[in-house]
Amino acid sequence: MLSESFLKSLSGLRLWSVKRRPGTYTGERRSTRRGRSVEFADYRDYVPGDDPRRVDWNVYARLERPYIKLYEEEEDLTVHMLLDTSASMKWDEEADDLDLRPTQAGRLPPKWQRVAQLAIAMGHVVLSSGDRLIVETSTRARFGPKRGEAATSQLISFIEQQWQGGKGGQANINQWLRNYALTSRGGMAIVLSDLLDESGCEEGLNAIGGKLDLNVLHTLGAAEIDPIIAGDLRLKDIETQSAQDVSLDQATLARYRERVQGWSNELNSFCRKRGGRYALIDASTPIEQIMLRDLRREGWLV
Repeated sequence: MLSESFLKSLSGLRLWSVKRRPGTYTGERRSTRRGRSVEFADYRDYVPGDDPRRVDWNVYARLERPYIKLYEEEEDLTVHMLLDTSASMKWDEEADDLDLRPTQAGRLPPKWQRVAQLAIAMGHVVLSSGDRLIVETSTRARFGPKRGEAATSQLISFIEQQWQGGKGGQANINQWLRNYALTSRGGMAIVLSDLLDESGCEEGLNAIGGKLDLNVLHTLGAAEIDPIIAGDLRLKDIETQSAQDVSLDQATLARYRERVQGWSNELNSFCRKRGGRYALIDASTPIEQIMLRDLRREGWLV
């Protein structure tokens, strides 16, 4: 899904946490708690995924066991990536057949391909910077917690399995996010979703924002942002299977585009009022541009 050279270009980046809430374990990220200096505190056993640069090699030479130095003012960040794998995320705007598989046609639907690449790229940034990563899908599949760049290959396999698992069903976004918020212990949440749900998404996002730093990557297909279809059509909801007869002319399409932009603006305001961040992702935008230009320019990555 992503080239090795592109992943290497991300290894020097890290996620910028707006609120910087305290982590659970000692790590590499500077704490906001006052009254402490960056002083040696203790040792702990080295575990796979730890940065080898933090090993005390003098202790290793004496004891022949690797230990990590811990400092009082350093702590890690837990990143909770919430990945929507419902049917609408796997909708293919370029084909009518949702049973299309990469083994059959050599390609993935554009929206799912982009959101999967985003999940891998953002996850790689988290892992390579020494923070802890947990990924949960809307079907409650779970990856992690993991630390260390070596876990990127496991993350890629996990994301690939989410496509192979089938078309995806109908996700109740509010219920999924509410349930996750109830069991989370703090950190940063990154919601990767098209946020398309009959019951809306604000209640679930509000629950996440009350427990975690809220970050939303609102991913839509190019045809969902700026459709080019016209005429008398019957549109069917890919998740509920309900149908609606519509007549689309240029005036109707113009109103639709205004509604989409208005919806995006409302979500942006909603997240900001809760101290969070929001970005609308057009699935037709190359992943390199999203990660290395757009998200860096908006301060998501430093």
